[in-house]
Amino acid sequence: MEKKKMNLQDLEQVSGGNAGAIDRRRVANLQNGYLAMRTAPCNDPANEMKGYELYNGDYVQLKGSVITGSDNKAYVRVLAEKNGQTGFVNAAFLAV
Repeated sequence: MEKKKMNLQDLEQVSGGNAGAIDRRRVANLQNGYLAMRTAPCNDPANEMKGYELYNGDYVQLKGSVITGSDNKAYVRVLAEKNGQTGFVNAAFLAV
């Protein structure tokens, strides 16, 4: 099954509604490396949550709306299904 990449408008639309009425589950969609979970919505080594990296195919649940970080990238707060950890991730690397 091919994974559909979401654009930011799609992600904003589904993350702002009633959690019970929509599927808030997403998958990390990476060509290589990992998706860092962060304590704040910004790409800064100081806020990277070491040991809680997400890899291609890892599932998360959306826990909020898309926000723009201080680095002008889109972030969303998620719950990682594999470890129960909550943090911010770059929304560009999540797919339906």
